[in-house]
Amino acid sequence: MSKSSFDTREIDLRRLWRQFLRRFWIVIVATVVGAVAGFGIYVLYSNVKSGNTVYRIRNDYYMTFNLEEFPNGVDYYNAYTWDGILRDDPIVNKALETDSSLTKQEILDSVTGEILGDYRILTVVVTGTDKELVQRISDAYKVALPAFADIIDMLKSIDLWTDAEIEVYDAYTRESNAAFLGGLIGLLVSLFAVLMYGIFDDAIYTERDWRIRYPQIPYLGKRDTDEYNTNRSHLLRYDGNYIELSSDQFRYDLDEFDKMRAADGVILKLRPGRDMTEAMDKVVYTLEKQGINVVGVME
Repeated sequence: MSKSSFDTREIDLRRLWRQFLRRFWIVIVATVVGAVAGFGIYVLYSNVKSGNTVYRIRNDYYMTFNLEEFPNGVDYYNAYTWDGILRDDPIVNKALETDSSLTKQEILDSVTGEILGDYRILTVVVTGTDKELVQRISDAYKVALPAFADIIDMLKSIDLWTDAEIEVYDAYTRESNAAFLGGLIGLLVSLFAVLMYGIFDDAIYTERDWRIRYPQIPYLGKRDTDEYNTNRSHLLRYDGNYIELSSDQFRYDLDEFDKMRAADGVILKLRPGRDMTEAMDKVVYTLEKQGINVVGVME
């Protein structure tokens, strides 16, 4: 078989599957390593990004609207507008009056608002790295928000609904997602690498690989098996003088070539998965050029 026809043969899916099974451990290791790496990188990133400990207080306020005079008031005071109103001057200035140790910028950097479901429940979130400051801003808003309702006609009242305790807040709690993503990347990359290796791998693994490459040299089988003994007794002389040679033992030695020519033939020793066709080509073609009779191959 010519080298060009061998190299352009159709992909043997069974051979590819066998190669994949041999290297499946690589996929498992790459997946685990990817998951560990993803987890570790995320933990390092979160520690650097978050810096100091972050504290948070989430208080809910119940709003009573003046729907008799302003039926559309709930449309104006929604989740989007409240987030801005909480940082507008009327509420911020009242909070500063309540606690003169606060600054406007501290409040603007710390306060956000949201309405998650019921339009009457406003959640005020105060976040920061200074535990005492977070508590003082939260306390100031307990006074500022009810006072704000007194000057707005659309609102009858704003009352504290839930008075939450301060808590440690961690915005980076997606370690499992990071580990999953890292594992998925490791899985996909390793699968692709193993597949590409299988496609371009020119190692000789099976009798079929050998027969496609060297049809003129019979495959005898594995040493000391019934297949080997039967094929050898049929194809070779029982008391013949045969020299066994593997690709890693091959040398350009004239004395060795003379011994091989004097013998009844050479039996090549195949190392499945380790012998590459390029190296084996060199051995087979050199022996042919030296006039040495290659009578078979065994594992």
